[in-house]
Amino acid sequence: DQITNNGHRNIIHQNHVNTAPPTRPAICPAKRIRVCVSNNENTRILFSMLRVLACTSSELDQIAWGTRLRDPPSSPFYGSAANSAAHRLLGLAPPHSSSPSPSSTALRTCRDVRHPLSLSNERRAMRILLRITTRALAAYPTTLARDAADLKDLRAYPRYSNRRHAKVQVKGEKEVLHHFALWARTAMHVIDIIGHELERERRGAMLRFSEAGILCGGGGGGGVGTEGVVASDSADNDDNDTRELGYDYVIQAMEDDDDCHMTILRYCSDVLGAVRRDELNRIATDAAIRSKIGGHWTPTS
Repeated sequence: DQITNNGHRNIIHQNHVNTAPPTRPAICPAKRIRVCVSNNENTRILFSMLRVLACTSSELDQIAWGTRLRDPPSSPFYGSAANSAAHRLLGLAPPHSSSPSPSSTALRTCRDVRHPLSLSNERRAMRILLRITTRALAAYPTTLARDAADLKDLRAYPRYSNRRHAKVQVKGEKEVLHHFALWARTAMHVIDIIGHELERERRGAMLRFSEAGILCGGGGGGGVGTEGVVASDSADNDDNDTRELGYDYVIQAMEDDDDCHMTILRYCSDVLGAVRRDELNRIATDAAIRSKIGGHWTPTS
């Protein structure tokens, strides 16, 4: 926000003194991505931008300055060229450089966020996607079911007529929107399941340390959570079902379901599955370290 406000102030100041305006705006007002029912480059760009839009201020800082989430600011992740990533994400010129250099050509943009930053960030990104698709569908005067019924009327919509072609075009747009809305809802449900599994794993690790006499100072169960992975609107209604169903069971059910689109299945099994494995490995690593050095149990979430 500070960089954004400074950029706007600079533009206003330049216009006031009648100097030449900048060659590009500080912030692009919108970015349109054309997607289809597939998993192609545009789909990956869409998800990359959604993750950046869903970033908290701390997550955006960690992306921009090249650090892993939960790592100290001095820990390099994306290389020496990442110092200017914050400016690139905002559409500003890189700082301390008046001309392109070999390193600046490799700077990160939001398109490069190809993997989930965290479960909580991914869930917020899916919520944004669901909100966008829901708003777009509400803007149409008719529903997808109505379009399908209208196309059966060959008298009102004769074959090869412009009227019919327009209806087919709009129907296809709605099918894409419904596909990504289903993708977002399915992803949020799977993320909730993973979140509950990780919470149980953390609590189990704490219990094992408590029984072994390693947990110092009592501790208790407070403070162990999933960083908002489980939203309040689903926790009240689907809490019991989410806790009982395991990730492996749900993925197997999706594979057995002929109506489940392959892109959604691959995202939940490959992308979200990789995040789940990383989190489980992190919990196991923390437990192994604590078992060697003793002391307080401080689970990372």
